[in-house]
Parts: sequence; structure tokens; C-alpha cells
Amino acid sequence: MDVSKKMKDTIIKEIKYAINKIDESATIEDKIYYFSAVQGIFNRVFNIEYDIELVFSYYIFNETFKAFQQKLAAMKMGDTVFVITDQQLNRLSDLTKDFLEQFAAGKSTEGTLKKMVVLLYSTTGNGNYLMGKGLLKI
Repeated sequence: MDVSKKMKDTIIKEIKYAINKIDESATIEDKIYYFSAVQGIFNRVFNIEYDIELVFSYYIFNETFKAFQQKLAAMKMGDTVFVITDQQLNRLSDLTKDFLEQFAAGKSTEGTLKKMVVLLYSTTGNGNYLMGKGLLKI
């Protein structure tokens, strides 16, 4: 990603904070709330220093946030055919950590972002079905 050192440091600091809060939080609601900070920092930074990779990262993290948020809302309305699992929440944190490490090192984050898309898909009915069949692995 082509951003200034100042913006890169801002992104790193914000994602580190979010990861720490995700890992400390006891509830699904809190974990998802703090996860939303990741897409938030990308949105703020690319409004200052536009970079297509920031937009791509924002989009993936935002869609992942929305998928988890939508599933949580469905669960609260009584849809318990399948629920968000600890495995999914742990993977959310782990992939965010992987992204941060790659971003901080100036390496490609594409592979991690692809894994994030698979994770977000696991929160859908078909994604859960495929996980049950052993085809979709998060």
C-alpha cells in the first residue's frame, strides 16, 4: 500500500488497539464492535491519502463486519439454526492479526483478505452448510 509513514503508523496503532479489545472482550457484541474499528481506520485514511489497496482492504473488512453483525442480529431475533461460534470469532482476530503483520512489514495482504472473505461467508446459511460438509474451512 502506498501511504505515508504517518498514515501507516496510524493504521497500525488503530488495528493493534482493536485486536487487543477484541481479544479482551467477553461478548460477541463487544468483539464485533471493536472489530468495526478496522474498517473505520481504512475509511478515514483513504479520505486523506487515497490508495486502491486501502479501499480494497476497507471493503473486505467492512463486508466482514456487516456479515457478522447481520448474523448476530438474526441470532437475537431467535434464528438459532446456526450461531456465530468461538472458532469464527477466534479466526476473526487471528486473520486481523495476520493482516496487521503483513501490512506492517509491507507485504501483500491479498491472501489474508481472501481468507477473510471465506470467514465472512461462513456466517451465511450456505457457508455454514458448506462448513458442515467439511468443504469450507476457516
